[in-house]
Amino acid sequence: MSKENKTVYIALGILLVAVIVLVFMNRRDPELRRALEENREFHIRVDGEFAAAVGLQALLDLNPEEFTTTFSTSVSAPRETVLKGVELRLLLESLGIDTSKAGRYIVSGLDAYYSPLTGAEVEKEDNVYICYSMDGEILKSQSEGGFGPFLMVIRGESFAQRWCKYVEAVDIIVP
Repeated sequence: MSKENKTVYIALGILLVAVIVLVFMNRRDPELRRALEENREFHIRVDGEFAAAVGLQALLDLNPEEFTTTFSTSVSAPRETVLKGVELRLLLESLGIDTSKAGRYIVSGLDAYYSPLTGAEVEKEDNVYICYSMDGEILKSQSEGGFGPFLMVIRGESFAQRWCKYVEAVDIIVP
């Protein structure tokens, strides 16, 4: 076996091990995912520890705001859309979750999409929302072909690529 072939096999072996490790690290509990979607709720975790389960009623209790924003993706033309939801910072405050030391946030979706946020983005007024309604209709779940039951929207972003559909969890990372 030539030296070049050995190098290629070693590189392939390392890549295979890396893929296996990443798959293991990103494995998700399918029962939990199914329960979150069926119960129309998402979890909030602080440094990996469960802090709260949030459902539609928790958002409704906070007098949700209706606002218009541009919905623009790489596969669709920009269009004005009306969303209804609650600022993430106000939701966390209402749950008694201390965010004063939060360094960053990671919003994850049932489709394994993650959207990282800085503490400054979340604390900025009228910026990060957890929405449950679009254009006057309750968001449908992933299994129903919708964007919900919850959609995280960064109102200050002109492109929706950082929005997170099918919100499953909000992780608060404290440095």
